Amino acid sequence: MSATDILIIGAGPTGLMLALELALQGITFRIVDSAPRRPEQSRAVILHSRTLELISRHKIMDELFQLGKENMGMRMYTNQKFVFGLDFQDLDYGDTQFGTPLMISQAETERVLDKALSGYGLTVERPLKAERVEQDDDGATAWLRSPDGNEEKVSCKYVVGCDGSHSIVRKSTGLKFEGGVYPQEFILADVRLKWDQPSLMHVNLGAGGFLMCLPLENDTFRLSCSRPREWGKDTEPKIEHFKMAMDSLAPGNFEILSSTWITRFRLHHRIVDNYRDRKFLLAGDSAHIHSPLGGQGMNAGMQDSVNLGWKLALVLRGEETDAFLDTYNQERHRVGTHLVQTTDRAFEFVSTANPFLLFLRNTLLPWIAPWLMRSKEARARRFRFLSQLGVRYRHSSIVSSASTWMGTLKGGDRAPDGKINGETGVKNLHELFQGPGHHLILFSGVGFGTMADEDLDKVADTLKHSIPAAKIHKILDREPNFMGSYTDVDGALHKLYGFGGSGVVLVRPDGYIKFIGNTDSIEELERWTKA
Repeated sequence: MSATDILIIGAGPTGLMLALELALQGITFRIVDSAPRRPEQSRAVILHSRTLELISRHKIMDELFQLGKENMGMRMYTNQKFVFGLDFQDLDYGDTQFGTPLMISQAETERVLDKALSGYGLTVERPLKAERVEQDDDGATAWLRSPDGNEEKVSCKYVVGCDGSHSIVRKSTGLKFEGGVYPQEFILADVRLKWDQPSLMHVNLGAGGFLMCLPLENDTFRLSCSRPREWGKDTEPKIEHFKMAMDSLAPGNFEILSSTWITRFRLHHRIVDNYRDRKFLLAGDSAHIHSPLGGQGMNAGMQDSVNLGWKLALVLRGEETDAFLDTYNQERHRVGTHLVQTTDRAFEFVSTANPFLLFLRNTLLPWIAPWLMRSKEARARRFRFLSQLGVRYRHSSIVSSASTWMGTLKGGDRAPDGKINGETGVKNLHELFQGPGHHLILFSGVGFGTMADEDLDKVADTLKHSIPAAKIHKILDREPNFMGSYTDVDGALHKLYGFGGSGVVLVRPDGYIKFIGNTDSIEELERWTKA
């Protein structure tokens, strides 16, 4: 019998992201997949802003952006008439370096993640199928089978199921996977398209159903639409079907030149009742599946993995007890439930085949949508959900804010990004978070509220002894004169974090705020971290 700390079953984006997180943390693991090679189909094609921030911790962004295409905006049409448009650059968040989603084939995303894993000297073991998994109070056991029939018994401390909607890990628990299936059938194609419309995301609605057009690299688009009942259940989708959909729903003149992939599919919406069952943990599609509207699924799965990875590392290093892993479900199940509910409602709205609802949608939407998107603030707020920058864990038992803290940001919120200037020049604050541990950020304050260097040093020395595992960084309203200190360019970070006077922020390995408060709350922070 072989042994490892963690066995990851499934090497899609969710499994690979978990593998990278564990590798970064220095944890022993194995990752296996039943497929002999990575799939070549494009499948999921959007990496959202928050996912890009988390991937950037592995220094592979240049390659991803070379292979993908930034999506600069979207347009919506009803009955081929313009309803509204959205310029993602116009949203101007100011707290992320990834303000636009990246359109990239899942096949390419997996290839880049796989390559990054090899940089740690690790690789996916394939084809290796998990035939059976069992657990007890001490750990878990998995039986892995290779194509030649050889079986290997593996002992591990935890098994993480990243093996999709038919997960053997989930099926080996008593957990419920409740939900349903959408009544419609859908068709999808990746095509080379000559079109007189801008290379943006297009949502086209009309009496004939709905059609999504997503721009990929060069002149390639992803087309997906509901399948009309009159085609018959046994009719395989063809290019002609997409030409018909474009003719009836899309604006402008077009010519479909060729296709690289055409398929048909049904969609489900389900979520497991707990992401954890003792030594078994679930991430990605093994825990939640929902409509592809907005490209949320793969991104949510990859963020599941980052949330889980650093927590597994703390438990395996003995810095936290096994019960600490319950916070994975506590934090991510609420996110998954919200995604399933919101994408379900939105998808039913755009894909309905009910004649009365179709009439209401196509009649009212041209009036309602422009009103909902009337201001820059309204547009930014709605896109912040899609980008997943708005995901937060304020309800979590492992985050807090100082009792006297009155700022907008709270414990459990994502730590905003911004520009800092240090010895090596201008960089992003998030670049300081690329290591495996926690980070303490000390803000000097600005203007009359600023704290002198020697006083900030005293605070740093105090925290260095009380929270030794955290790396300390100082963000100043002036030129730095010592290592580990940076100038807040234009004072933007002080504003984003809500500090007029001096302050302290404890940031988790996944980039979320664990504690925030003014520097007069240092003793409260020390008591809280020791509790």
